[in-house]
Amino acid sequence: MPRPHLPPLLILLLLTAAAHTLSLLFSVRAGEILPVSDQLYLLVPAVAALACWQAVRGARDRRLAVWAATCLTLLAAAEVYVVAAFDLRHVRAPDYGLGDALYHAYYLGLLGLLLSLRGGGVPGAREGRLGPPEWVLDSLITGVVVAELSWVLGVAPLLVDARTTLLFKAVNVSYVVLDVVLLTLVLLRLRLSRASAWPLLLGLLSYVVADLVYLMDGPVRMPVGLPDLLWTWGTVGQTAGFILLSRQGAGRVPPGAVLSAVVRPLPYLAVLTACLILVSNTPGADLRGRGVVWFTVTVFALVMVRQAVTLLETARLNRALTEQAAQLQRSRDEMELRAHHDGLTGLLNREGFYRLLRAQEGGERSLLMLDLDGFKPVNDTYGHAAGDLVLREVARRLQGVAQPDFVPARLGGDEFALLSRGPLEPALVRRYALLVVECLSEPFAVRGGTMPLSVSVGVASADTPLPEQTLLARADAALYEAKRAGGRRVNEAPASPSRLRDARPEPPGAC
Repeated sequence: MPRPHLPPLLILLLLTAAAHTLSLLFSVRAGEILPVSDQLYLLVPAVAALACWQAVRGARDRRLAVWAATCLTLLAAAEVYVVAAFDLRHVRAPDYGLGDALYHAYYLGLLGLLLSLRGGGVPGAREGRLGPPEWVLDSLITGVVVAELSWVLGVAPLLVDARTTLLFKAVNVSYVVLDVVLLTLVLLRLRLSRASAWPLLLGLLSYVVADLVYLMDGPVRMPVGLPDLLWTWGTVGQTAGFILLSRQGAGRVPPGAVLSAVVRPLPYLAVLTACLILVSNTPGADLRGRGVVWFTVTVFALVMVRQAVTLLETARLNRALTEQAAQLQRSRDEMELRAHHDGLTGLLNREGFYRLLRAQEGGERSLLMLDLDGFKPVNDTYGHAAGDLVLREVARRLQGVAQPDFVPARLGGDEFALLSRGPLEPALVRRYALLVVECLSEPFAVRGGTMPLSVSVGVASADTPLPEQTLLARADAALYEAKRAGGRRVNEAPASPSRLRDARPEPPGAC
């Protein structure tokens, strides 16, 4: 199935974001923000919202697409209002206004959308749950460490800044909290899907970094430069991510091996980051406090190493179990093959033949019972090894004749059978029987020479549902009559006058 084309406005969004990036680079060289940079910054969220609405038409999950487009429309409205009303006019925005309300609506909309995504089709995920417990815990660990990093770099300095009001602090802290929560949910979503959540994750990660840079630059400074760049590409990432998710469908593709290998180490990297934060924030502590910190970090490191060793051992055991299960399955298949196939000729043996016959019980079928004429002198004159070679050649010829309408079997000694795969016209069955006699009447190579053989065939057909024992008895009786009449002939058991449908006109024409 061909992949659907991306909406054309997504290409326009990428070009607009690239143009905004170039304008910021020229602004850095010029030493001031160029007016075109703010204008391009306004276009990015607007084009993003339009691209999402354009993607609704080709989405598999229209609910997700409409929801995402609505959220990005709120974001675009917030950006346009804040930039046009305050940034372009170089006026400081109020501590909380219409723009903040639109931002919060956008964040809460994304939060509801991500919580509504289920893990359908993913092993271990149940309906109504976000995913397996270990995935949830891994995502929470990473999210908590990102929150800790945000606290150290931006939130804590903001809370102790005397230049800002309590409302301003609360609003900006809420943005960071929502960033971290959304990032954690998208990280979990990345475990439920192979690749479609990557742009969304990177987009929200850009928002987290942009908000932290903004807070670190100073809470009363207008957002220009690096934060603008991160917000722009964060918007692009979110747009692309939601379009891909809506095109793929929610939670239908299990994670790939490469993705799992990338995501699995994240909790360990998060714990390592937390330890580094703890160490870097203890220079002012006394000797006892620094000792406690270093001992705690050492314990954390040892526990992580221990868990890593346990995981490696578990992975090794899982591989060993998988290999053993595969070997056991191969052994079962081989035993099944040996139990129902003749070791000399490779045809179905008596047990396999009866199983196939029982499986067809009640259906319309035809049975050819075969017995070689004059086979005993082969063993008596040339030995059993030569007799085995003759039996293998008989099996090969029968396989050539039987395809595609019959299944050949060796019932024991020089007794063979052909069971039809389905209903056949009686005249066609007789042609097959005559072809068997013709093929097996050709001389067989024995010890540098040839030896003629022949075969007697008893034919029985079930025009209507017939018990297997009855069909076998009729075929055996017909074979006995063929042998008693001198062999090398076909004898048919009496059949009902009804004719079977769906028959082909002619059997294969050669042995």
